[in-house]
Amino acid sequence: MHHSSNLRPALGLRLFVHLGTLIALIAISFGILVSEYQDQKRRILDNYSIIMESKVRSSIGVYNKFSHFVYQQIISNEKVLELLTVALEENGVKRDEARLKLYQLLKSDYKRLRSHNFRQLHFHFPNGDSFLRVHKPEKFGDNLFSIRESVRLANTEQRIVEGFEEGRIFNGYRFVYPVNKGQQSLGSVEVSLSMGSIVDLLVELYPQNDFQFIISQDAVDSKLFKDMKNHYIPSVLTDGYYYDKAVFEKHLRDVNHRSLIDQAKTYSSKLKPLFDKKESFSQAVSLQGKDYIISFLSIKNFKDQHVAYLISSSRDNLLGTLLQNYATYFILIIVVSLFYIWNIYSEFTHKKELTYLSSTDFLTKLSNRNTFTENIQFEHAKSKSFNTTLSVILFDIDHFKKINDELGHNAGDDCLKELSELVSKKVRHTDTLARWGGEEFIILLPETPEESALKVAEAIRKAIESNAFSLNRTVTVSLGVAEITPDDSTVDMVIARADEALYASKEAGRNKANAWSSLKVNN
Repeated sequence: MHHSSNLRPALGLRLFVHLGTLIALIAISFGILVSEYQDQKRRILDNYSIIMESKVRSSIGVYNKFSHFVYQQIISNEKVLELLTVALEENGVKRDEARLKLYQLLKSDYKRLRSHNFRQLHFHFPNGDSFLRVHKPEKFGDNLFSIRESVRLANTEQRIVEGFEEGRIFNGYRFVYPVNKGQQSLGSVEVSLSMGSIVDLLVELYPQNDFQFIISQDAVDSKLFKDMKNHYIPSVLTDGYYYDKAVFEKHLRDVNHRSLIDQAKTYSSKLKPLFDKKESFSQAVSLQGKDYIISFLSIKNFKDQHVAYLISSSRDNLLGTLLQNYATYFILIIVVSLFYIWNIYSEFTHKKELTYLSSTDFLTKLSNRNTFTENIQFEHAKSKSFNTTLSVILFDIDHFKKINDELGHNAGDDCLKELSELVSKKVRHTDTLARWGGEEFIILLPETPEESALKVAEAIRKAIESNAFSLNRTVTVSLGVAEITPDDSTVDMVIARADEALYASKEAGRNKANAWSSLKVNN
């Protein structure tokens, strides 16, 4: 009975510890899963923003070559240059006559420009005065230098200027070219298209998406002619922005996701903090059981000021699938934990010790080579399944043999331990830092491209170089970075490329970080 009475408290304590540990593990696992989910979600949203920017750039590129062709036609037309010369040298009636003749000369060409979605053809004098708006011939004589940075740059720096800019009549994507006759500057000519033209092309190329354009009210109100303000209406997405009325109404009839416009007030408050940053962003929105991604591409003027957004909205499948996957992982954790709750306690302590000893380097307490190999093989398989990437950083201590020879092996061991502790603080919990052998270390960075991994490597290099080691001497490392490729049949291939990059760092004088792809480019 004495033995039994002592056993019951022991069993109760074991059960309590067992349940407490299990609950803690579930909580930690859930926290990791939530963190990973948020990180993956951010990556997906960032990717939407990148795709949106790529679509817009490719659309603008369609118009770029045609605009340059128009410019070449203008500067090669002697009649145009003659009229601009007369206008520049004369005043009053003669200048007005030159303006009228130039308008008559280019009127048919402007109609062709309109048929190709260009909105404006505008000539300016070298001092910035408007000479002829072919699209609005009755508006001329106003000086543009103070409000049209593109015109100022084209005339003062005698170079082609391209980009978005607000104007006194229209906003648009502008191509402004200096016009010269011999050594004489005749001013500049502008060929521009409305953002609506870009929206039109985007809609044509990507019919499954909706596109909109909104522009800052301040940018419009500070420059627009007062009689032109009826071209704009307030945006329903956020305060402080206008829709270009013609663009908005043109595509409203054929919009794919009308509920995003009709119910904008239900999610606009969620977007306001992001609008306030005046940067590109993407945001997930759920309406009536449907998930959407809305991407906002920040449009900047020639003064590098944010003035507008191009907006793309589409149905989302990736984030919903991602959430389902992580929910499944969490459910599996709970099921497995409950299944093993009465079986693992007796072996827990012993297995934990064995696992630690078999997976950890005895000196640095980092993961050992076997653990690293297992992790990178797992991440390689996962990258194939989920179409993600991973990178490897391989590095070793410069002139480590000199440290052992001059200060002794104990000092060398202390250096390895201090360096391991320092680098551990520089990597994410999802990364694997391991001792590869001797004074050589390796880091696995899941879901990280080579460019980002190189930044991590450079940060590690600087941290080690600036650290005060107990050796009382500066310690430096040389690093090599490589990213997995679809052609890599084994993980040894990416490690070998990282080793090549490490060797290049040593050849370059040590205390350097090199990416393998840069070696390929340089060669």
